[in-house]
Amino acid sequence: MTTITAKLPDSLLRRAKMVAEREGMSLDQFLAISLSGQLSSFDTARSFEERAKRGDWNRMRELLANAPDVEPEPYDAL
Repeated sequence: MTTITAKLPDSLLRRAKMVAEREGMSLDQFLAISLSGQLSSFDTARSFEERAKRGDWNRMRELLANAPDVEPEPYDAL
């Protein structure tokens, strides 16, 4: 583990402390989980950006043109 010093707005620190207490964990645990979740979100966004670059709108239109024009099954309906 590494110890860091970080500057946070007072309001953000208050909220983080409140949530950590409510969830029954230490502030350190809460901050580590929060940072992990945010990093995962950034990784996911980057992955979608990379996949989008490989996309082909014409191929998508071809696939959709061949899809049947039917109502979804009741369990799939919105």
